[in-house]
Amino acid sequence: METNIVLSSKDRELFGITIRQETKTGFLSISDLQKSYDVARWQHGWTDRKISDVMQTTVFKDSVFYLLEKQGVIKANRMGFMEQVENEGIAKVLKGLGVYKTTGARDTKSTYANMYIWLLIALELNPIMKSNVVMWLGDSLIFDRVE
Repeated sequence: METNIVLSSKDRELFGITIRQETKTGFLSISDLQKSYDVARWQHGWTDRKISDVMQTTVFKDSVFYLLEKQGVIKANRMGFMEQVENEGIAKVLKGLGVYKTTGARDTKSTYANMYIWLLIALELNPIMKSNVVMWLGDSLIFDRVE
């Protein structure tokens, strides 16, 4: 039986919040990303922004379509995908495609996503967050792993 270990080390911190990652799926925690944004928002005086709002934008939906198409996750055309998203909602469609999930209940509830979708969301939150995420990925997750 395979165990899905959740990685949570110091080098996975973004604005002081450890971004958890599942070993089995490679999914990163959307919940931790929101917490990280909220911490940075208070530190820098940013406006309140929710990931669920970012996911409702046309730019995000378009980006997700092309990303999933490139990964071979979907074969539908853009219009069909957008129609499905309009009818069912982006989160439900992504869950159906197996690239987004919610685990736990009440106090332990967490949302996870495919690392590329996580990255799309992180890059849309704020320009400072975007630059920190790029550095975090490059320094903490790539260069440190090479060493």
